[in-house]
Amino acid sequence: MISKWIKIVLSLLMVVVIIGGTFWQVKFNKDWRAEYAYAKGIDAMVYAFPYYLNSFLLYKADMPYQKEISATGMVNKFRHSFELVNPKQYRDGGSPNRDTLYSASLIHAKAEPIILTVPPIPNDRYYTFEMAGFDSDNFAYVGKRTHGNKGGNYAIVPPGWKGVLPDDVEFLAENPTSWFLILGRTLVNPNDPQDEARVNALQKQYKIVALSDWGKGDWNKQTPPVPQHPAVNDLGELSHMIASGVSMVDFIKKMVISDPMSFWRVVNHAMTVNGVPARDQNHFYDWAKLHIGPNQDITKLSDSERDGLSRATLDGLLMMKDFSEGAYDAKQVNGWRYLDSALGRAGHKGAYMTRGALQSLKGIVANDAEESVYLVMKKDQHDEVLNGESNYQIHFEAAQLPNVKEFWSLTLYDKEGNLVLNPIDRYSLSDRSEGLVYGSDGSLTIHVGQNTPAGNDTNWLPVDGEDFTLILRAYGPGQDIIAQTWQPPNVRKI
Repeated sequence: MISKWIKIVLSLLMVVVIIGGTFWQVKFNKDWRAEYAYAKGIDAMVYAFPYYLNSFLLYKADMPYQKEISATGMVNKFRHSFELVNPKQYRDGGSPNRDTLYSASLIHAKAEPIILTVPPIPNDRYYTFEMAGFDSDNFAYVGKRTHGNKGGNYAIVPPGWKGVLPDDVEFLAENPTSWFLILGRTLVNPNDPQDEARVNALQKQYKIVALSDWGKGDWNKQTPPVPQHPAVNDLGELSHMIASGVSMVDFIKKMVISDPMSFWRVVNHAMTVNGVPARDQNHFYDWAKLHIGPNQDITKLSDSERDGLSRATLDGLLMMKDFSEGAYDAKQVNGWRYLDSALGRAGHKGAYMTRGALQSLKGIVANDAEESVYLVMKKDQHDEVLNGESNYQIHFEAAQLPNVKEFWSLTLYDKEGNLVLNPIDRYSLSDRSEGLVYGSDGSLTIHVGQNTPAGNDTNWLPVDGEDFTLILRAYGPGQDIIAQTWQPPNVRKI
């Protein structure tokens, strides 16, 4: 009897082994190298994404200026927007604001310091220059909050530089990467048609000067020589899409479909040129085995490893897209999302998904919370996605209006982070909007949707027939906003 049961048990074990072996073969009959490359590649892709996106921007920035292509002609010199972002021309995403004029430059400072010159600015004028490394993390600021409006000359120096700065130049910071971005914002008064011209006059006085050229001319009256920089790396066969004016979003989509391995070629080059922070070196022990990182060559990969990294490129991008839309690290308050407080310097805290998905993919760079806080709204009070076929209200009680030292604004974007086109060319409302109607008790109701609200069209943001996102910006935010304790009202579908 015992022998019979032993035979039955052994038979069952054989069935389990056979079934298990068959399942294993069906499910996992792949070269382990491909799966290893895929698993490690997802992490590496999320970490390295800013290096790819900024390589795209750098190549585009080095092109001769063409009006229909944004961000061009801005290597080691400023490319100014002399009017508010034109939504019909700019479709590169990044959720641009309608509050300030931009002054942007991609800077190379490896051999010597570069000096940022800012003129005296009227005390009631907000301005800021944000400096972010090639990894998209901020490393310095010049602006009203940090330096006041007196003007000055500020040096960004290569790491370990031991030279002496002129007496009229103030040390600002070491640049963490050979290439870095300066993004300037200067406030415009939307109620004054002449104010853009005043800001333009200031922008023309924003200067970038190499230390070796300092004192060789009156740069207040002349244009300084463009500091020397190495040739910008060509992005290969996909570069013709940039030349034809394709948007950044479309470029990235086509990259992962037509040549996913181009991602790793570009990233390796960018990391070789710019290096990676010492705090992140431990990640590269595994990645180097897949020839990812500074001075690595992906042509040495096996076919299986190449297959794994190709899949990781696409899936990593989809993960970042879903993460940014779901804002999984956000604090929810009445439907509004306070984004991760690490935003702006997310890489410093190891928050690489936040850095890749929100800081880089969604915005290219992001301000530190002390400078500005952005709150994002995607759903109404019923947890349904905001859509232009419906109409909505946002009602602020007087005590509920944003507590800011500078200004607040509410801006409407499509799913790609572009301003939503509309027939009256109104893309945002703010505490500076002319004719904004407040209640007798100081409250404020803003209307959003396709239908003009009766008798209150100055408080209206129009949108028609598409999903959209609202971003509330608070510049010079109060401590309650920085601490994410302020509670804005929900968006109510009516």
